Amino acid sequence: MMIAIRSSSRAYLSPSILTSIDKYLHSAANILVLNPATAPAIELRQGYLTLDLRERVVFSVAGEATVAADGQRYEAWRAGAAERSISASTDGVAYLAIRGLVSQADTIQHLKQGAVLSAVNSNSIPDKLLTALKIPQGLRAPSGDWLESVSRLQRHITLVYDAIQKGAELVRVRVSGGEFEAWVLELE
Repeated sequence: MMIAIRSSSRAYLSPSILTSIDKYLHSAANILVLNPATAPAIELRQGYLTLDLRERVVFSVAGEATVAADGQRYEAWRAGAAERSISASTDGVAYLAIRGLVSQADTIQHLKQGAVLSAVNSNSIPDKLLTALKIPQGLRAPSGDWLESVSRLQRHITLVYDAIQKGAELVRVRVSGGEFEAWVLELE
């Protein structure tokens, strides 16, 4: 699968967390699309990026960013799918992960208009699972050691993934004026 860069400013392909400014955000974006935490990701440093797609891909953005998929506004901190385009911009640092994104380089690469990225198995997550793959507010920043925080995030996503695989259903609940989501599994 080939992905073309339509436009970019201050966007970089980071081949691993070792080359990233924010290791937690890099890991979080990858965990959301069920990539290894250390897989390549696109790093935005007070910049923007627009990708043209040739087929459906699964993606996520971790960090405070404005995101659009196929022309529709999309929430950061969750996995999603796009078929035509993905755009992301940030005033800080954010990471865009694509399921199966590949990097041939060992060092960080500046992404320029017209460059091409590749991904394998980029559309391999069922839609029901996509709706569940998001990071709650309390896990959006590392608390303490970043590796421990990544481990907590991986446990959270694994629990959600397992619940969905067993047939859990999404329920929205109002408590004290706030709306919360919970995955409920009926046991016999």
